[in-house]
Amino acid sequence: MDSAHKISKLTAILITMNIMIGVGVYIVPVSTSKLCGNLSFLSWPLITAIFLPVVYSIAQITKYFETGGSFYHYAKQEFGKNIGFINGWTYFLGFAAVSSLLSLKLRDLFISKLGLSMSMNNILIFNAVIILIFCLLNLLNLKHVGKIQNLTTLIKLTPLLFIILLLFFYWNPNLAFDIKDMSNLQFTIPLSIFGFLGFEAACSISHLIEGDKNTPSKVILISFLGTALIYTIFHLSLLHIMGPDNLIKYDSLGVIKFLNLKNPLVYKIISSIFSSAIFVAYASTIFGCVLTSSSNLHIMLDNNLLPKSNTLKKLTRSRRPKYAILLTGLTVFILMTFANKITILSALCNFGIVTTYALTLLSLLSIQIKKRAKSRIIITLISILSSLLIIGYSWVLIGFDHIERLKNFLPFMILATTGFILFKYNEKNNKN
Repeated sequence: MDSAHKISKLTAILITMNIMIGVGVYIVPVSTSKLCGNLSFLSWPLITAIFLPVVYSIAQITKYFETGGSFYHYAKQEFGKNIGFINGWTYFLGFAAVSSLLSLKLRDLFISKLGLSMSMNNILIFNAVIILIFCLLNLLNLKHVGKIQNLTTLIKLTPLLFIILLLFFYWNPNLAFDIKDMSNLQFTIPLSIFGFLGFEAACSISHLIEGDKNTPSKVILISFLGTALIYTIFHLSLLHIMGPDNLIKYDSLGVIKFLNLKNPLVYKIISSIFSSAIFVAYASTIFGCVLTSSSNLHIMLDNNLLPKSNTLKKLTRSRRPKYAILLTGLTVFILMTFANKITILSALCNFGIVTTYALTLLSLLSIQIKKRAKSRIIITLISILSSLLIIGYSWVLIGFDHIERLKNFLPFMILATTGFILFKYNEKNNKN
């Protein structure tokens, strides 16, 4: 693929950071402050340390696939096509669930801001229009996609960077830290962990990034550490400006009230910019998730893993996978319309993406054993353990008891099973 149809390293970093940095960065500080007060900002470095082995290991596996890999390829090379398909399909479903969840929130934001009261028929039309817009944007040439992604990511980062810069002017030397709160940091792990899901997006688009075989791994590590730094300083700045009690009471979006802005016009302008940037945060993240999901699906179609793959893998003149993008949009629409509960969509997201982490890490472990890379095997084993812990946390968080958890897990199982049946049906037809 020539450079005209590839994205730069900077664009890949921004896409990956864009997917990671979502509305969670505004929600998590409130929840963690209830547990740890002024020490709650340390929840981000804590989860960074726990998650770093996973990130490092996922980044390393890209080096073994010089022509560009995917989660399908990572698992297929070591465990065969069946496991390869499961790895790619669960990842696709996970990110489709992320897109659905954010689209649902974006729709509700539209309705609440405009004061609309919609019937079910209108909501279906609204869902279709939202998804169609993001699909059409993803059909643009990759260079245009990159420009849109760069612009929206920078807009989304504006309120974060703005609050971070204010730390120099609103530093509170009397901010007290209670060492007793340190013991509660462990309970912030399941709250903070979801702020980093998406760091692996560069794996799905590794074949689209300019550079050598080491570039995707660098993109992943830079994006992850950059996001962790932004989260930590942003959270610390909120505490210095608002204090934990006000942060809990007014939410992080109420930070503008505590800037002591005397001029009503200045207050209104800053509030409007802040609110607009939050809106862009939703839209930009959905845009990046559709890009990642459709790229992953196209790789599976390109490997003839689903019925009618030869037709569905066709590209537009600008070399964009039109059918993969539209199928991604259709999946998001179905989830957004019929699985329209946050708990269910969160379960789909967590189990899809983290299951992919675990299978990919097992594949990496197999490669390292064959290559006798003893020094890296220990890190990979730690990464696998971390992934299993995350899956355990996800299971606990999707319901109050086993019955509710099984009920919320059912949509994931139905979609995962349907995909696997289609895969086996296609495999049988190919043999015939």
